[in-house]
Amino acid sequence: MTSAANPIRVDWIPTGLWPGRLGLTFAPGKKGGSVYQPGVTHDRDLTDDMRTLAQGGANVIAPLLEDHEFPMLGLEDYHGAADTFGLEVAPYPIPDGHAPHDPRDFAAYIDELMTYLLNGRSVVVHCRGGLGRAGLSAACLLVQAGLDADDAIALVRETRSPHAIETPQQEQFIHDFAR
Repeated sequence: MTSAANPIRVDWIPTGLWPGRLGLTFAPGKKGGSVYQPGVTHDRDLTDDMRTLAQGGANVIAPLLEDHEFPMLGLEDYHGAADTFGLEVAPYPIPDGHAPHDPRDFAAYIDELMTYLLNGRSVVVHCRGGLGRAGLSAACLLVQAGLDADDAIALVRETRSPHAIETPQQEQFIHDFAR
C-alpha cells in the first residue's frame, strides 16, 4: 500500500452537531505490515499523505499514537510534515488496543478538539489503523455533542468500519464518558 497507488482516505462523520468536520483515518505515512490485512505491507509517503489531508480540507490532525509508535511506523518527521502543509497537530497518546488511562485528562483533550470543531475547523483523528483509538475518540466527541453512547458508537462504525472501537474496554470507556 503506497500513497501513490492508494491515496490516504478520510472517513468524514456525517453530522451537523458542529460547524467543523470530524474525520477518521489511519496513520499518514505509515510503514510496515498491516495489523488488519495479513500479507499487506504499507510503504506510504508521509509528505504525500499530509499533502492529501491538507488538500482534502483537514486543519487539525490528532494523532493518538504513543511516542514509540512514531519511529516504529517510520514517522520520524511527522510534526515537520504536518507543519509544511499548515496542519496543526493535537496529540494525545493512548496505548494501542486500550482506552485512555486518565478519563479526566482525556475529557480535557476532547474539549480541545471540540473547540476546533465548534470554530469550524476540520479535525482528523487517527491511530495506527484508524479504528480503535480513533474510533473511541470520535465517539467521545459525538457523546460530548449530545449523542448517547450507543448512537455515537453506531455512527462511528457506520462511517469508518464495523470493526471501529475494537475492544470491550474501549466501548465501556465511551459509555462511562457519556455519564
